[in-house]
Amino acid sequence: MAKLSESGVKLMMKAFSEQSPLIRLTNMTSTSEKDEQEGYKFIFSGSVMAIRNPRGHEFGVRESPTECLDHLSLASLLLRRLESAKK
Repeated sequence: MAKLSESGVKLMMKAFSEQSPLIRLTNMTSTSEKDEQEGYKFIFSGSVMAIRNPRGHEFGVRESPTECLDHLSLASLLLRRLESAKK
């Protein structure tokens, strides 16, 4: 969506930047909306660091079915927010 060549955390930080976002999750007209944009920037970035990276770079990462469902729920939330992003 952001049409950037970066990946991972760098991608998330640029794509959801509050100063010049490539993906706008809010109208960013109020402090609350700007804070929400920034919060989601860190949630997306943190998800890449804490959930995706270990599973993409290490062999044998194991988790319980409950942890797996939690990760899927978070991914679902983030994808829903992307679908409603301001174009």
